[in-house]
Amino acid sequence: MIKLDWNGPEKKPHVLAAVSGGADSVALILLLRDLAERGGIALTAAHFEHGIRGETSRADAAFVRGLCEELGVPLIEGRSDVPALAKARGVGLEQAARDARYAFLRQAKRDAGADVIALAHHLDDQAETVLMHLARGAGLRGAGGMREREGDLWRPLLGLRKAELTAFLKERGVAWREDETNARADNPRNLIRLRAMPQLEDAYPGAVPALGRFAALAQAEDDYMDGMTRAFLRENAELLPFGSRVFCDPEAPTAILRRAVHRLTGLDAAACLEAEALWRAERGAAVLPGGLRAERTGRHLYFIQRELPAMEAPLVIGGKAVLPGVGEVSAFEAEAVPSADPYGQVLDGDSLTGAVLRTRRPGDFIRPLGLHGRQKLSDYFINHRVDRPLRAAALLVARGSEILWVAGVGISEEARLRPGSRGVRLEAMEYKRSWGEDS
Repeated sequence: MIKLDWNGPEKKPHVLAAVSGGADSVALILLLRDLAERGGIALTAAHFEHGIRGETSRADAAFVRGLCEELGVPLIEGRSDVPALAKARGVGLEQAARDARYAFLRQAKRDAGADVIALAHHLDDQAETVLMHLARGAGLRGAGGMREREGDLWRPLLGLRKAELTAFLKERGVAWREDETNARADNPRNLIRLRAMPQLEDAYPGAVPALGRFAALAQAEDDYMDGMTRAFLRENAELLPFGSRVFCDPEAPTAILRRAVHRLTGLDAAACLEAEALWRAERGAAVLPGGLRAERTGRHLYFIQRELPAMEAPLVIGGKAVLPGVGEVSAFEAEAVPSADPYGQVLDGDSLTGAVLRTRRPGDFIRPLGLHGRQKLSDYFINHRVDRPLRAAALLVARGSEILWVAGVGISEEARLRPGSRGVRLEAMEYKRSWGEDS
């Protein structure tokens, strides 16, 4: 006797059940209706007609409509011309159908006020998914296949075989619809289901539940490794105005650094390996998928997601100058006493007349403190070992092309305190934060 129970954190959740009309989803709605009658959940069904199979697809929708009426379960219906969507977007039919279906389900969830979306994936689906992911060279996350609870998705049938579900329907005397496309070996999943899996089970009886156990083990180990990666990133990674950077700890285990790169960038496995090569190099740069630039310099690996535009804001004594997304500088009268805080310097007030807070520009120069003559700002950055990616986001107090203060680095000879100087304290805040603050 198959019975479902709710063990999630929500108390008596409102469940939206995705019902296609096939055996799996019909078993799902019956079991969830039983659970609802026991008072465990509130229940709404959703059916998406994708327009791929013509009249047969419309007959599936009519079947689901009748089933839900018989069960007394509210139904939300949706429809789309998926072949047209696939053509317009230049993607495969399977991908377009999946995207459209999940977009519909999430909208239906909002419309119903539901907490979770129940999907009818079962143990045979899990075994197929694991094999597909392994064939693509997946790591632990892919080897773990599908999870019973993943965000707002709930897969309560994941521990049951397809045969158990069809036997349950026959016992209850409930019919279901057959999708004839599932019998065509014309896509990877169907090839695995129709050809590879039967042969695998002939060679290794019990292969499907064994793959399910393997997925559960992989999920547990993936969760552990993910926790280790989050801890590593909290200690070693920063989110910056233009992207992110991570300290290249030479002792970091390979498995952790690969996961760290994926967490920071969302790159696929091949691109993560390319970034890992930079991690291990002393210097280098690469353009990665999606226009992301990676650069290894100093002790860090930088991921540059966007170029910062030129910015400028007036420096007002008694106020705050802000460069949106980059940083800010507050200025106020203060005792004319030098400060050891690199982000809180006291400068000569007269030198700041007409000064602005801005990012760098071509032709910028500085008169380094204690030295005679001027120096290109680019050379000044190099001499003070400011990593190249950070230079575009440096907070500069400038008058014309002359830099009076590079926040966190140093002040110019022009702006230093002299006998009789009117002191103005500048306090800078760069908009950067540790990875763990909101990740």
